[in-house]
Amino acid sequence: MRNIIEPNNPCIIFARYSRCFVIAGSGRNKGNVKAGRSIKFEITFPKFENKILTPFFMKIILIPVLIIVFACGCKEITYTPAVLAAYTIGNGDSCTGAVLSGQYVADTPLTASNTLTINVQVTTAGPYWITTNVSNGIFFSQIGTFADTGRQTVVLNGSGTPIAEDTTLFTVTPRSGDSSSCLFVVPVISNGPPHYYLNCLIDGTFINFSGSAFATNSTLPGVSGLPGLDISGADTIAGAVDNIDFGINSAGVIGKGAYYDSATPPAYFIYTDNSGSIWKTDTSFHPAFTISVDNLFRSGLQGTFSGMLRKENATDSMSVSNGTFFVPLR
Repeated sequence: MRNIIEPNNPCIIFARYSRCFVIAGSGRNKGNVKAGRSIKFEITFPKFENKILTPFFMKIILIPVLIIVFACGCKEITYTPAVLAAYTIGNGDSCTGAVLSGQYVADTPLTASNTLTINVQVTTAGPYWITTNVSNGIFFSQIGTFADTGRQTVVLNGSGTPIAEDTTLFTVTPRSGDSSSCLFVVPVISNGPPHYYLNCLIDGTFINFSGSAFATNSTLPGVSGLPGLDISGADTIAGAVDNIDFGINSAGVIGKGAYYDSATPPAYFIYTDNSGSIWKTDTSFHPAFTISVDNLFRSGLQGTFSGMLRKENATDSMSVSNGTFFVPLR
């Protein structure tokens, strides 16, 4: 089969088949026509960024079209697709409501757990395509349909294999909709054993606290002076003095599960910034600060953390998000 797409809209497609068949999902052969018989059908395509759709997107749009070419001849069919969605995803700053999931390890292919969730403001329902640039060997994308207007959530799936340890910046861009965009970062850690890490976003800024990171989980006091689970680590940037110490205050060993600063046993989080100011959990914040212990090993433990902090002896607050840890146990 040979396709020729003229640059005008509507596009005229001339397809030459040796067999007639139905295009509906995967399609099925439906008899024969004489070799060389030409089929002509006219289709009005939408444009993305003033460009004719790629063959990949043509297939997506043509899926609902049932084209039957009869043995006695060919029919001319005109198809006009649905209106594309109109929406915004940001104004060039950090992506609204962005939540990065999964671990990103150099030389390790991404899996279904590697996703980015963002909020989208939809003004016209319909099909959409949102993607990112390719950086450090990976990218994120999603194709779907907005069934309604207003605030919607989109989960972009990660693809590819990270090339090197790095803090990689990505731009999320709609391939349909408008020209808005937003930014997010992906921390890629080294593939060298062991894969220990401790990092998070402090008010949207990524900080690697893997320097001297370790945990204790016993009836004995940890770095904080409290028994139970205690995890600590320092900023890895040369000259930086900021550090974190967090855990669950318990008289005994902590197991897997989610823990909150407003529950018993209580979770706690202490952040000392580069100026020496101390920020702590405050039970007046909702939702509560959360520490999740996802995996326990003989030599280490793994989990996530997020929530809000209050500056000591002040009313200032800051957010802790996308916190992940896999640290050795002492």
